[in-house]
This record gives sequence, C-alpha cells and structure tokens, in this order.
Amino acid sequence: MNQLKKLYELIRSKINPDSVSEMSWVFAGQVATVVLSFVIVKILSNMGAYQYGIYTLVVSITAFFGLLFYGPLQQGFIRFYYHYLDLSLSKIFVRLTYKVLFASGIILILFAFVFYFFSPLFSLSQTPLFFLISGIYIVTFKIDEFFNSVLNIVRKRKQNSIIQGSEKAAIIVYLVLLRYFNLLDVKNVFVVLILNTMLFAAIKIKFFESFLAIEKPQEKTFVKSSQKEMFSKLFRYVLPFLIWGFSGWLQLNGEKWIINGFLSTADVGIYAIMMAIVNGLIIIPNNIINDFATPIIFKQYADLNNIENVKTGFHYIRINMLVIFTLSVLSTIITYFLGREFISLVSNKYYTVYWYLLPLLCFGTGMFLTGQAHTVLGMALNLPNKYLPPKILIGIISVILNVYLIKNFGINGVAYTVLIVGIIYLIYVNFINKKIISEIKFSSD
Repeated sequence: MNQLKKLYELIRSKINPDSVSEMSWVFAGQVATVVLSFVIVKILSNMGAYQYGIYTLVVSITAFFGLLFYGPLQQGFIRFYYHYLDLSLSKIFVRLTYKVLFASGIILILFAFVFYFFSPLFSLSQTPLFFLISGIYIVTFKIDEFFNSVLNIVRKRKQNSIIQGSEKAAIIVYLVLLRYFNLLDVKNVFVVLILNTMLFAAIKIKFFESFLAIEKPQEKTFVKSSQKEMFSKLFRYVLPFLIWGFSGWLQLNGEKWIINGFLSTADVGIYAIMMAIVNGLIIIPNNIINDFATPIIFKQYADLNNIENVKTGFHYIRINMLVIFTLSVLSTIITYFLGREFISLVSNKYYTVYWYLLPLLCFGTGMFLTGQAHTVLGMALNLPNKYLPPKILIGIISVILNVYLIKNFGINGVAYTVLIVGIIYLIYVNFINKKIISEIKFSSD
C-alpha cells in the first residue's frame, strides 16, 4: 500500500494540463486503433482461412525484420535522441538514422527481387510477383511503423493519433472497395497496403521534419566524424537487440510456421484471428503505453549521474509495469466470458472453433509483456545485454515446446506454450532486475 501511495503522489506531482491532454490523445488513439484494427481483421477474414493464413505468414516475416532490425534501431533512436538533443546534435543523429533506414530498405528490396527471379525454380503456392510484392510491403510497412514512435518522441501524440487513425481508416476504405469489386485476395490486399503505407510514411516524415529542433549548421567533416561516432555508439547499444530479435521472433511468430507444418494454413488463419484479438486487447495498448512512457523514462536517464532523475525514472518504470499487468488481467477476464463473441464479431463463426484458448493466449502474452516492461530499467541504464539470457532461453523453449505440444495436442499446444513461456520470462527478468538494483548506487525505495 505504501508503494502504491508513493506512486500515486508521484503521478500527481508530475501531472500538468499538457500531460493530461497528451494522455487523453493517447487513450483516444488507443481506442481508435483497436476498433479500426478489428474492422480491418473483419474484412480480411472474408478472404477465407487459407488466404488469411497466407497473409499471416507474410506478416510474420514482416515481424521478423521488425524484431531483428527495425525494432532495435527504434530502441536505439529513442535512447539517444534526447542525449544528442541536449548536445545540439539531434539533426545529425536523425540524418544518420535516415541513412540506415534507406540502406536497409534497399537491401531488403534487392533480396525480394532476387527471390522474384528465382522463385519459379521452386514449387511454391504463390506466383513470383506475390513474393516481390510481399518484400516491398515489408520495407514500406516497417519504415512507416518506425515513424509512429518517432512522432511520439517529439511529443506530437495528438497529431500522431490523428495520422494513425486516418491511416487505418484509409485501409478500411481500400479493403471495402476490393471486396465490393470482388478483388479481395491476398495479393491485392498487399498492393493497397503498400500504397497506403508509402503515402502515410511520407506524411509522417514530413511532419517529423517540421518539429526538429533548430540547430546551427555544421561543417561536412564534423558531420561525417560525428555520424561515425554516433553509428558506433548506436551499433554497440542495439547489438544485443539483434539477438533478442531472432529469439523474440521464434517465440512470437515461429509457432505460425510450426502450425503450418504440422496442421494446415487454414489453422494458421484461425489462430491468427485469435491473436488479432490479443493484439487489439493487449499488444496494441501495450505499444501505445510504451510509446508514451518510454521517451519520458529515457529522458530521466539522459544523465546517469543525476541520481534524482534516475530515481524518478525508476518509479515511472514501476507505473508502466503496473498498468500493463492490470491490462493483461482485465483482458484475460473479458475473453474468458466473451471470447467466442469477440471472435464472431471480428470474423465469423467459422473461426470460433478454438475460442476457449483465447484467455490463455491473453494471459500468457500479458505476462510476457509485463516482463518486457521490466526490461526498460536495463535499457535505460545502457545494460540491454543483461536480458540476453532470458531472450535466448525463451526463443529456444518456444520452438521446443511448440513442436512437441502442437504435434501432440494440436493448436491447443500453442496456447500452452504462450502461457508457460510468458511466466518463465517474467520471473527471469524480475530476477535480473533485482540483481541490477542491488548493484546500482541508489535504493529503489
């Protein structure tokens, strides 16, 4: 009770009208994103379980590159943006980030072209053009998504919420048109998604540019040397995240390919509908909460010698963790009583066959995200490598458990794995944080 009272008093002392307005827009954006995402899933489910399964597998590849590269880059950008802003070097850092994004996009699209030319040599269920379109979608979507977090960093949450809501609404319009003209198949869906993400990525970049801090121009030699040093620092920081990314993908997306191997692509589609509900109830709100909280937390850790700010940041981490845990419990309770209705609402009755797994998927995912909220402590203290052991462990455990449990229990095995892995991860990360706290020079109280 004393800890909760301290957190409540801390929140009250920090609240001002601007932050209340920001939180209101974050909440409004969360509600709009969840509702519009469910509408999108409802429309896509009309492709049928098989095509929706193919869509899901492509999205899982998108997630692979997000976790392996774009996610780590995003974490690095969030961590160092305020640091370089204080040094009046934020524009140089932003230009470096653009270069990395552009180079990575070119590389991925080249891989897509290679696959496009050589795919006829293999017996694949889709045309070569489909794989090229999928590759372009992966690049455009991840760059577009990257700038969602970037706009939150510069505290333009109101505008960001409006842009993201408009983006979702535009997707719905395009999908409705596809369905109206009987063109709703997986290839056409990716084409319209590419066009939409390209448009909104350009809008977000232009908008972000207009809010960059005014800094005096620097000589080219200084810019070049500074970016070289920045890249080295950024690379060292994000390197552990690259390992996290691969392990994280095995845990969060590898099961779709295992289901596809042991069961069927249609089962992938049915499972994906349930995870879309988990995404809407837990993952999207969690991401929005983190987009709001992480820049605030990291700003407190811009100067690690400022003990008072570091202590305040530690309390913010506790608040963030408590909110995500509460969200997870509430989502589990809701889906326990209304799981079947949720699935019917966002798709149709065909997808309700495994509805009873929804609460397990919610709780397991929630425990993992609660553990993930704990990792902000080590990241803010420049100690992301501390979390490599649990990340690697759950990646390996997820594959082993999914292969064994799906083979023996069918799709039920995925839910068992999600639950077991989520609990293991939360316990392990909490143990690591206790060690970190015992080693630093201030008390958590």
